[in-house]
Amino acid sequence: MDYRAAMRPRSGIGRYVAALAAELPHLGVDLRLFGVFRRGNRPGVRVAPPGSRLVGWPVPTRAVDLLGRVGLLPADRILGGCDLYHHTDFQLAEVSARTPQVMTLHDLAFLRHPEFYPEATARALALVVREAARRCAAFLVPSEATACDVEELLGIKRRRIYLAPLGVDRGFGGGAPGPPRNRRYLLAIGTLEPRKNHQRVIRALPGGVDLLVAGGRGWLDEETLALAAARPEVKLLGRVGEEELRHLVAGADGVVYPSLFEGFGLPVLEAMAAGRPVLTSDREPMRSIAGGAALLVDPEDEGALREGMGRLLDDEGLRSELMSRGPERAREFTWRACAEASLRAYEAVAG
Repeated sequence: MDYRAAMRPRSGIGRYVAALAAELPHLGVDLRLFGVFRRGNRPGVRVAPPGSRLVGWPVPTRAVDLLGRVGLLPADRILGGCDLYHHTDFQLAEVSARTPQVMTLHDLAFLRHPEFYPEATARALALVVREAARRCAAFLVPSEATACDVEELLGIKRRRIYLAPLGVDRGFGGGAPGPPRNRRYLLAIGTLEPRKNHQRVIRALPGGVDLLVAGGRGWLDEETLALAAARPEVKLLGRVGEEELRHLVAGADGVVYPSLFEGFGLPVLEAMAAGRPVLTSDREPMRSIAGGAALLVDPEDEGALREGMGRLLDDEGLRSELMSRGPERAREFTWRACAEASLRAYEAVAG
């Protein structure tokens, strides 16, 4: 398995990779993790989960990829050989032609909505997934919506697509809030990029409440930065660690995640697991994930966003209902189930 995303400061994909790697050994998988050690790796993320083995070289990713492309050092050879290689992020390690491969496709936003990306980024990602379509025997997807996109946009037969919904880290259930704040706050989560819809959230923010945004700089984020600079009640926190994120979620008066496009929407599930009221998009897959346990709004309607955030803060009946139903719904999604679904794909491909 490609473990590189889990060795960087973790975004949603990194947390997915780490959680899946922690579960697979419990299902009898002899798991070897492909990583690249380089300056800047945080000490806590180099350790492999129990039951797995992390193998890597202290050289840049580009150097390993170059050696693989010329046939000198494919990733499966670094790992000492394997029955199957799992690409877990939007980067394809070089793998020997004889080794079966699967890939997780988290979403195809760059094909469905290329306007959300710099042109060069959308073009590069499209090349990666089209190469994967040629090379990989099966694809894991987190939602039915993404499965439909993979079938339609990449022309991949449904029999090669395996649904493996994400899970919730148990740390989000009953977490302790961080230090008390003087004012109530809503929490928005996600990299500063157009599809996360931070601009509309900032413009629609009701008075008397702070908006904390947990997410690192992304791309095409100039408007978001300008809007935040003009609103002192908006605090851009940058990328936060997993423990800090749990504290922020636990202390929030509500979590807002009206994304314009997602493959899954993990922050929705994590906030519900923590018993916080959630506002999210009335679109798939967020609608299905929420399962009636979150407030749904049209993410492009600023009036609906403003009204929804107001209800999230002040409608005690709604708050009580969402805080009760959220944890129940979140318990239906586990990393063990995600790992079991992944294993079914492995077995189908590797026999």
